[in-house]
Amino acid sequence: MTDRGVFNPLRWPAERKAAVIRLAILAASGLVAVLAGFKLLAPAAAGQWVQRWGYAAIAVTFLLWAVALARAGAPALWLAWLRTRSGVLTLSVALALSVVAGVTTKWGYKVLYDEVVLQGTAMSMAREQRVGAIGRAYVMDDQLRIVQDYLDKRPVFFPFVVSVLHQATGYREANAFVLNFLLMPVILLMVAAAGRRLAGPAAGWVALVSLGAFPLMAINATGAGMELLNLALVLGVVLAGAWYLEQPGERRLDVLVLTAVLLANTRYESSMYVLCAALIVLEGWRRARRVWLSPLALISPLLLIPYAVHNTYLSGTPVLWELRDGQAHRFSFEYLAANLGFAKTFFGNTGPAIANSPWLTWAGLASVLGWAAHRLRWRRRGADVPAAEWSVVAVGLGVAGNLALLLAYYWGDLSDPIVSRLSLPLHALLALAIGAAVAWLVTRGVRWGPGAAVAAALLGYMAWGLPANAHIPGLNLIGSAQDWEESVVARRPPLNRLIITEKSPLFWFCREVSATSTRRVRQLPETLAYHWKQRSFDEVLVMQRLAPATAGGGMGVEPDSQLPEGVILETIAERRVGGKLQRVSLVRDVRWEPAPPADDQSPSHE
Repeated sequence: MTDRGVFNPLRWPAERKAAVIRLAILAASGLVAVLAGFKLLAPAAAGQWVQRWGYAAIAVTFLLWAVALARAGAPALWLAWLRTRSGVLTLSVALALSVVAGVTTKWGYKVLYDEVVLQGTAMSMAREQRVGAIGRAYVMDDQLRIVQDYLDKRPVFFPFVVSVLHQATGYREANAFVLNFLLMPVILLMVAAAGRRLAGPAAGWVALVSLGAFPLMAINATGAGMELLNLALVLGVVLAGAWYLEQPGERRLDVLVLTAVLLANTRYESSMYVLCAALIVLEGWRRARRVWLSPLALISPLLLIPYAVHNTYLSGTPVLWELRDGQAHRFSFEYLAANLGFAKTFFGNTGPAIANSPWLTWAGLASVLGWAAHRLRWRRRGADVPAAEWSVVAVGLGVAGNLALLLAYYWGDLSDPIVSRLSLPLHALLALAIGAAVAWLVTRGVRWGPGAAVAAALLGYMAWGLPANAHIPGLNLIGSAQDWEESVVARRPPLNRLIITEKSPLFWFCREVSATSTRRVRQLPETLAYHWKQRSFDEVLVMQRLAPATAGGGMGVEPDSQLPEGVILETIAERRVGGKLQRVSLVRDVRWEPAPPADDQSPSHE
């Protein structure tokens, strides 16, 4: 016999006992994940682990996610909607806006280094099932062979998806671009679906057009970066969270949890959305008055171990932080004031040099403030917030957290075209807020609201967005120089060719061309001399950049483009790019000889 006041779990109902056991298992798997991810391995060992096991880990997580979607019936629900009249019209508008993006924006790499690193990592994952950016590679037997690789700081899910395309079609540089272009209509469908769940069909239409008429969407849809996949998964968490809260259960919980895990593996700061998913899960428990924890949810912290190990490697490898001279920290409050000024410039811009949207900025801000005032004034005490709204707010906390993190980052200049892409999740939520506000106005008798909002978004696109689509890709002078060099090479006969470039050789690796850097040739001139004598390549081309060197306007080869003495060049093409001259030359001879050993002049110690 026991006292009623004594803790005695044996007297609990079976359901409560099971819940406590599951919570204990979840806590244990979380503890194991933290210790294994952040404490077990030193940075160097962590990097080796990710290179060897990262592919298998993300492949297993992706397969579990696909199975969870199928078991929950999500694909069938989407197909059923797309067969309706509303679904067909929504898809048609999403495709039309995507086509506009494709024909008004230059296709190519938008972020100088990131995107080619991701391309090389995808190639390595496809061919060797190994996570590694390409350090050195040469064409052997008509295929680029990776001679040396290294682990990059970027998470692995985007290159994994591209690698799956490579495995299905054979390696093609275009696969990354195709993936992003296909992701744009998918994202627009997702934001339309989120808007419908949030406030009805009018909200979905307005949100779709507002986001689709946003130049940052077009610029990223015609590039090879990871931003659109990240945005798709952010919206995936919104939709999965709303779906779960509408009817909490294990299968819907699996979809939510695994979407959040994949999102954490897409961008390093996206791990913050795992906490947003946790808030949604807790709210689902409160609404259902029971603890839902499926076997997959119980082991979900273990699925985050590869991300944590990768983060351990990054934190312990300062060279990957790419800090500027004089900087010692990636994050600091000392960056806040300058970054706030850049943010003001970005959101307040009305010209084509910055890919923002005045419509999303001002109508979105007004909509968010209006929603907050409405909720504070009119929400009935004790009434549950609608599922979709709760999910959007939870994810919005993650978006706000990421924005705060960016403002404290050493490279948090939102007015920079390379950085502004990080605002995509924020703009997607602003589009949803505008849609919800317009739908609310409709309930108040403003029937012309949706049409006016769509017209305003499209007029803003024509006034600011389309000029930005055309103008901003041209600001990438290194990309323009690279494109011109590629056109010069494309006009030459197909040969076993070596490219020596002052830029990153990764651009040429992506095109399956042997390449090396000018810096490496300066460091190891004997290697070039050896391959020249052995006739390892049918042709060696050199890419160099020249800058004004005299008061009269004479041009001289920049130090980074200088080759060792004895390399005889013949210029075959030149073109001015910006204020500098880009030159392509053919190597005619390599007359390098090793320097004679110096006489030993050191004092004798005999």
